[in-house]
Amino acid sequence: MTQRLVISAKNLGEFAYRDPCRRCLWVRLHVKKLPYQAFPGVFSSIDRYNKAVVSAFYKREGHAPQWLAQLGDVAENVTPPHYTRFSVEHAESGVTLRGEADAIFRLRDGSYVIADYKTARYTQGQEKMLPLYHAQLNGYAFIAERTDFRPVSRLALVYMEPVTDDAASEHPSTVDQRGFSLSLAATVVPLTLEHETLIPRLLELARAMFDTLACPPGKDGCDNCTALDRMLAALRGDDP
Repeated sequence: MTQRLVISAKNLGEFAYRDPCRRCLWVRLHVKKLPYQAFPGVFSSIDRYNKAVVSAFYKREGHAPQWLAQLGDVAENVTPPHYTRFSVEHAESGVTLRGEADAIFRLRDGSYVIADYKTARYTQGQEKMLPLYHAQLNGYAFIAERTDFRPVSRLALVYMEPVTDDAASEHPSTVDQRGFSLSLAATVVPLTLEHETLIPRLLELARAMFDTLACPPGKDGCDNCTALDRMLAALRGDDP
């Protein structure tokens, strides 16, 4: 009997890297929950605040903020469904894909834009993460097209970079009686829409890896594998 596999769009993105570590992929699928995976709460707070700011602006002004103009002529700021209601089973692989988009906008032409906020500066280093993010958002599009949000016409990352230069830190309005404020500057990065070709392939890869009984060898030079081997050696009491 085929074992049920449920995977998030973000975790599916790990399969999109050109030469991923198969051992790490296997561990991520089979070990729940991974140790030492604490996510700083401040980033979750910033993400929630980001969504709230955009939602409040749209309700007040009737249109999206100017820094989201690249997304198109927005007619509605849609509240993204919880991941428990934003999921679909891929019949061919038997894998259930789910997720929760940061933002969904309905355009005047009736199509939808799916966006994801990243609290970071868009740099060359961030580009290394693009295969993962590209697959993640295409995963959302794959789900959206099979639920209540079709057609999807655009995908985008919205990098929110903290403004921390001297001019910002020295401005009188930065400090008030409660503390200080931090501005975020937006950079919109469009992504290619290819959910119907990319996502089924990645789901098949995830299924094949999940059905592999034995953990495959790690990739040479994989930092995570090196750290895991050191941890296992320490637990066994091996000499360093």
